[in-house]
Amino acid sequence: MTDNEETGPGPDVLAYDTTGHRLYIAAESGWLTTLDLHDRHLTATGRARLADGAHIIAVDPTSHRSYYPVPHGTSSHPALLTYRPTS
Repeated sequence: MTDNEETGPGPDVLAYDTTGHRLYIAAESGWLTTLDLHDRHLTATGRARLADGAHIIAVDPTSHRSYYPVPHGTSSHPALLTYRPTS
């Protein structure tokens, strides 16, 4: 996995969903990459551009949603983005 191809520029935050067996990689550039862990192997399962500054992650291990506070959401106000992987 390279910095620009798989995770977007500036990957700097990791979070792991222990019950969903999913690793989240957030980048300063606003990209989120998800990888699933099965049999000690990681498989890329998703990638999304959330927003500039969306690089702080909180994961709910029950719902498997992840949360990203951003300084400039809609109307340039701070916002909390929610992401739920489709797989």
